[in-house]
Amino acid sequence: ESCPECGSDDIVEDWKQGNLVCRDCGFVLQGHLVDIGSEWRTFTNEEPGADPNRVGGPANPLLESGPTTKIRDERAAAGLNRAQNRNAISASDRYLLDAFARINRIAEHYSISQRVRDRTDEIFKRYYDHLTLKPDGSRSRQLKEDETEEVIAACLSIAFRNEGQPRTLKEICALTRVTEQKIGARVKLIDTSVEGVKQANLHNSADFVARFSSRLGLPRELLNATMYVYDHAREKHGVYGRQPKSIIAACLFIVCQLGASEFRRTAKEIGKVTGVAEATVRVTYRTIH
Repeated sequence: ESCPECGSDDIVEDWKQGNLVCRDCGFVLQGHLVDIGSEWRTFTNEEPGADPNRVGGPANPLLESGPTTKIRDERAAAGLNRAQNRNAISASDRYLLDAFARINRIAEHYSISQRVRDRTDEIFKRYYDHLTLKPDGSRSRQLKEDETEEVIAACLSIAFRNEGQPRTLKEICALTRVTEQKIGARVKLIDTSVEGVKQANLHNSADFVARFSSRLGLPRELLNATMYVYDHAREKHGVYGRQPKSIIAACLFIVCQLGASEFRRTAKEIGKVTGVAEATVRVTYRTIH
């Protein structure tokens, strides 16, 4: 094909603009071209062909069943969706999907990072395998409702810890409505039965001090002073073995009393922020002081 204006046969297709253009004079021979090629690119050494990744949802490595084709979510197709899910997804995967959905709802409600969500899913799956998976690949049982809630809460606590964002049991209790005693007991069971979850430090005191100081409105100087007192007090006789947040609360109380009057905080105020009883703050304070 040649240009009707200058007669040149140097014609190019500009797919970005959708035009057929003469390179010599710039005359547009045709506009609104339609690209009938593939809308994606495959970077493989194999021969080009149908891309299986475009069928169904993304594969979840934590599930045992393979990916399936998604039936459109319309009211008329609701029965087909249920039938497909029953036939294509195993009972254990249905249970895991429900647990992952619960974790995701908690994470979305409290704006928890994607890294913590993914880590929670991974720990939950590994502990679920530890509890129920038999040598032949079948499952011995399904977890009960209250047991599932306990495991989710404990996995969240461990995931926060592993990602360097530790939370107190009281904070996890507020997220999940599971008691501190049950969360603590389940965390210990997971720590002893799932390999690799204890790699991070159990209690990142610097993180706790920074968060508590921020909530109390304390300046950087008092934060550093609290860390100094904590580092010297935690190994002291009568203090060693206490809960880290109790020691931190007492150290905050000490520093606040020694600081400027505008930064004075009562034991009740510090206890409310740290989740430690006022009496515990005072008892630990007297032990340190």
